[in-house]
Amino acid sequence: MAFDGCGVTDGFCGTICAKGLRRQCRMVRRQVDSLLAELKNNTAEQSKLRVNAVGLSRGGIACSYLAQEMADIPASSCELSLLLFDPVPGDLLTVAQLDFFRLTNTSASGDMSNCACLSRVLALYPYEPLPAILCHAPILCRYPPHCMVEEEVTLGCHQGALQIHDLRGPVIDLASAMCFLRIRRWLMECGTPLDHNHVDCTVKVKDLEAFCLRKCNAEVKRLSPSSRCSHTALSCWGATIVRHKPDRGVQFLNEQHRLLASAGSDEKWLLEIRTDKAPFPSGLLCLLALVAVLVIWPLLFQS
Repeated sequence: MAFDGCGVTDGFCGTICAKGLRRQCRMVRRQVDSLLAELKNNTAEQSKLRVNAVGLSRGGIACSYLAQEMADIPASSCELSLLLFDPVPGDLLTVAQLDFFRLTNTSASGDMSNCACLSRVLALYPYEPLPAILCHAPILCRYPPHCMVEEEVTLGCHQGALQIHDLRGPVIDLASAMCFLRIRRWLMECGTPLDHNHVDCTVKVKDLEAFCLRKCNAEVKRLSPSSRCSHTALSCWGATIVRHKPDRGVQFLNEQHRLLASAGSDEKWLLEIRTDKAPFPSGLLCLLALVAVLVIWPLLFQS
């Protein structure tokens, strides 16, 4: 099943408020219930239903809502796997911090810990920031304890890191190539059947892997420190997605770089998520300063 973005299906309200995502999730849930009923009636086959969901930007938020929609399905009947590519709820950090009644997409989508059938999550976060006014801070979610979670920072900037036309040369975009290979690997590991003949006709995977490894080895030495603000379900103050300065002790950009190099495990990456490093609350301080001015200004004239 595939869905257009909520900005396409629901216009202005879909773009601003993510209207339509819950409706799409209910459609998937009805299909899941139908397939579960078929499996239950088929006594000769006792296999689980496998659901793999991939979402970009607001689509990543739709995947979160889908996990909540399927929360009551037991793990013995269904196995849900999610790939969240830069899941963006569409809220300013300040708005989320002042959401005392939990009305924002940030508050609604961040917690998937009650989903019994959620077995695996890969969350990819491009490290390059967009201006805060565009409301494109992603969210780090809360997952159930039994879930296998991979949160990985990658190259590029939001959907600019998923440009398939940049994989065919003569100039190949490294960020798009890295994301293509990572998503392909995840889909194969989760059992999604791919038409490998078609993929190989479009992109030479082996050549692309060699290109990415060569470029990543050079990229890890490049001086380009950066930070990006993020929401997190673990704290109202948020978290930070960081690209560090080159370090002699750090050999890889991220887990994908290590996999391409076929190297042993490494816990240090040049690109990482810092949940212990909250963004400076500039928006909240500006709002408090404005409120203070509005309160004090009339008092000055009264005196």
